[in-house]
Amino acid sequence: MEPTPKLVPADTQTIRGKIVEAEIKSSADAARPLPLVCALYAIEAVEGFWLCAYYGANRSIFDFLPQKGPVVDEAQLGFVFHVKEFTPRDQYQPVLWEEFKRTRMMAYTGHGE
Repeated sequence: MEPTPKLVPADTQTIRGKIVEAEIKSSADAARPLPLVCALYAIEAVEGFWLCAYYGANRSIFDFLPQKGPVVDEAQLGFVFHVKEFTPRDQYQPVLWEEFKRTRMMAYTGHGE
């Protein structure tokens, strides 16, 4: 049986830990004035792994989105995650990260859709 991550309301807990996986994509659409950035993270914390997503069109932070590797404290990032899913350490598997990327990656589809 595959482990099921626990969806946590985005405003209830501050995430602290090391980014072990990161996927950041920007997309643009001529019908929209600003590009959309989707940043997905797997963060290893003491208690387990957090799968987190940030979505935004704020160009001022695009160059400052963290990449894979650093230790982060969400309270110091300058943005909040819109999605947080927690998985205990003993239940985390790489397939959870792959599924999270597949279901949470967002991009403009073109033509104002």
